[in-house]
Parts: sequence; C-alpha cells; structure tokens
Amino acid sequence: MTEPNWAELWRELTLRVRRPEKECRNGSGRTPEERAARFDAAVKRKGTERPDTLLDFVLAKLRPENTVLDIGAGTGHFAIPFARAARSVTAVEPSPDMAALLRKNAAAEGLTNIRLVDCGWEDAQVQPHDVAFCSHAMYSSLDLVEFVRKMESTARVCFLVMRMPAHDGVMRQLSARILGQPYDSPNFWVGYNALYNMGIYADVVMEPFMRCWSDENLEEALKRARRHLRLEDTSHDDWIRQTLARRLTYKDGRYHWPDGMRSAMMWWQRSL
Repeated sequence: MTEPNWAELWRELTLRVRRPEKECRNGSGRTPEERAARFDAAVKRKGTERPDTLLDFVLAKLRPENTVLDIGAGTGHFAIPFARAARSVTAVEPSPDMAALLRKNAAAEGLTNIRLVDCGWEDAQVQPHDVAFCSHAMYSSLDLVEFVRKMESTARVCFLVMRMPAHDGVMRQLSARILGQPYDSPNFWVGYNALYNMGIYADVVMEPFMRCWSDENLEEALKRARRHLRLEDTSHDDWIRQTLARRLTYKDGRYHWPDGMRSAMMWWQRSL
C-alpha cells in the first residue's frame, strides 16, 4: 500500500472544504459581526462547562518572561490567559470583528500586553517569540509545510491544535467510500503525518473527551453527512441512509453519532 503524500492530501482537503467568499458572507444569514459575537459567546460558554486540558498544558509551560505568538487568535480564548501568564502576546487575527472583540475582552481583563496583527499568518511580519501557538486556524492554509516552517522560524517552541476525528467514525466510513480516502477535511492525522515527513517528531496531548453529535431524525443526520462531505447531488443518499441507520444509536429521542468534536495538540521544540 502506497503511503499518501500527506502535505498534498492536506492541500486537497483544504480546497474541498473552502467555501466561496459570497457563501462565507451570506450563507448563515448573519453578518460577520454577528458571527464573531456568536463565536465569542460559544467559546466563553464552553469554558465554563469543563476544564480546558490543552490550555492548562500550555500555561504550565509558560514563564513570566516569555513572549507568545497566537496565530488565529479569534476573540482571545487563548491569548487572554497567555497574556496573564507571559510577558507579552502577539495576536495574529485577520477578522476585524474577531479582533474588535479580542480588544474588548482584553480591556475587560485590564490587560495591556496584547499586540494585534490584523492579517493572516501568511502575510504577517512578526519579531521572534519564545512560543508560537495556533489552534484550529491552519485549516485555510493550503501549504501546511510552509505554515509550520514560518512558525519554527519565529519561535523555538511550537503548539498546533487540530481536530481529531473518531477512529471508528461514521464520517470516516462514508469518506472512504465516497471520497476514496477516510478524511472529509484537514485534521490531526493528516497534519501529524505531514509534520513527521518534515522531520518533526511532535509530542501529543489529547482532550480526554469527545463532544459527540446527535440529530432528531435520520434525515437531519443525512443533511449533516452531506454537509461534511460537501455533496451537491443526492446520488449517494440511499447508501448514506442505510449506513446511518446501521451505525447511529437511538436514545432519548435522538440519533447519536460516534463522531464529534475532540482536539489534539502537537507540540515540539525546534532544534538549534
């Protein structure tokens, strides 16, 4: 069996899941400001529901004299606690609405040591830092190798957080048959192997739980599957329905998936 070209697979998956600019603006019916506010509220709510294993791990590694680079900082879920623990934080965030909420959240905490860089990572010009961190902001990058090499050129210690698909997931089964490989989007397994082929032997910290999906009925589950697979036609619907009926568990009035959301974090120290 031939091993995939992991960097090229990352590129192919990224191209598949990229939404047209018009769809990004109008697909949800919400303005960018409204989407940023919903994102901020969801992150804050999640932070009160359970410990953040990955955040706690990074915080334990930081020292008061450290400078931290947060790539794709969003509204500050990581940047704000980093700023409490470190000397300074550079937050790279291309969305003006996300950046505005980050500023508001930082001000509410009385923090003045966060510097915002309002562009994407590919275009960002930053000074050397002690630590570079990125959580789920690399999926829009076609060239993961270049993305990571730029992180390494900026900091000696690097952290990358990516989504971890279920090993026995329904989406894995559907993707393998419909797409010809088991991944419906860029994720940890593709990223880890791409880094391995770069000569990066990263340690891994895993969230201890998965937030599994559930749907009210099989038709809603079918819509979810088609959305993840980016299917524009219905030619696979019958087989998908059969698979969902066989694989999903019906309990308490809902259909429960083995799939869901879990994050895994790779981290490594660049060799001098």
